[in-house]
Amino acid sequence: MIEEKSVFPKVSILIPVFNRKDYIAECIQSALDQTFTDFEIVVVDNASEDGTWEICQKFAAMDGRVRIFRNDSNIGPVRNWKRCVDEAKGKFSKILFSDDCLEPNCLSEMVPKLGDPTVALVFCAARIGKSRDESIIAYSRTDSSRVSSPEFLSLVLSGKAPVSPGAVLIRTDDLLKNLHIQFPTSTPRNFEKNGAGPDVMILLLTAHNYLYVANISMPLVYFRSHAGSFTIENSNNNVIKGYRSAIALFLIENHGRQSWIDYLALSWLQQMRLDHRWRNPRSHLIEYEGSGSLAEVLTMLSFSFRHVRGKLFRKP
Repeated sequence: MIEEKSVFPKVSILIPVFNRKDYIAECIQSALDQTFTDFEIVVVDNASEDGTWEICQKFAAMDGRVRIFRNDSNIGPVRNWKRCVDEAKGKFSKILFSDDCLEPNCLSEMVPKLGDPTVALVFCAARIGKSRDESIIAYSRTDSSRVSSPEFLSLVLSGKAPVSPGAVLIRTDDLLKNLHIQFPTSTPRNFEKNGAGPDVMILLLTAHNYLYVANISMPLVYFRSHAGSFTIENSNNNVIKGYRSAIALFLIENHGRQSWIDYLALSWLQQMRLDHRWRNPRSHLIEYEGSGSLAEVLTMLSFSFRHVRGKLFRKP
C-alpha cells in the first residue's frame, strides 16, 4: 500500500514582523535554509512602513513555501502573533521573531522530540547578542534530555529556561489554545502592548498539561540584540511587571498559594536589589494577586529570610 503524502506541511515557521527591513531578509533566509524540508513559512506584516513588506513579497515570489499576509493597520504584537497562528497549516509551529535567525539544523533537531506524545514542547539553547560572534549562550543544559513539567517550571522561574517561544517548537493546537491576548490579573496590565506575559504563559500553560518538556543543549536559534529589539527597547519595569503578573496568576491558579508566595518572596528580593531600596512587602503582594493580609506578609518574609540565610551560610 502506498502511503499518501499529506498536503499539509509538518511545521509552520511563523514570522510576525513590523518595520524590520534591515533584518527580515536574513530571518526568512534562515528559515528557508533548514535541513528539515517539510515546512511552510507564514509571514504576517503588521502594516510596516519602512519597506519590510516589499522584501517579504520578493521572498514569496521566489519560493512557494513562503506565504505572506499583511494587516490593514497595526494590531499590536500579540494580536499579530495570533494572526500568524490562525494562518498556520502545520502540525507543529516554530515562532521566529523577525530580527532573529534559526540555525540550519534547528527543525531537524527539534521535530523528532515532539514524536513523543507525553512531551509538551521542545526548547533549545540560544545565542543572544549583537552578532553571533559577540553572543552569549543562554539556556544550555549539560545534555539534551527531557525534564518533568514541574522541573521545567522551576527552570523558567530561575531563568534557566526561555520565557520566549522563539526558542521553542510546539504543537500548533497547543499554541492556538494557550496564546492569550489578556489575563484577568488583579492589577490590570496592558499585556498585548509588548508581549511580556503572553509569551511565557504559552509555555507554562502548555507544559502544565503534559508530563515532560524536551530540551536540546546546543544553540539552535540566534536572538539579535539591537536598539529596537524587544529586550532592549522594553527593558523597564513594565516588562518585568508583566512577567511577574502573568506568572503569579499562573502559579496561584495551578500550583496553589505556597508556590505563589515563594515566587513572590524571591521577586520581592530581586526588585529591592534592582531598586537599591526597601519595598513594602504588603504592596508587593497586593500588586501580584495577593490580599496583603498579615498572614501573607509574615509567610513571605519568613521564606525570604530562610532564602537569604541559606545563601549566606551555604558551603562553598
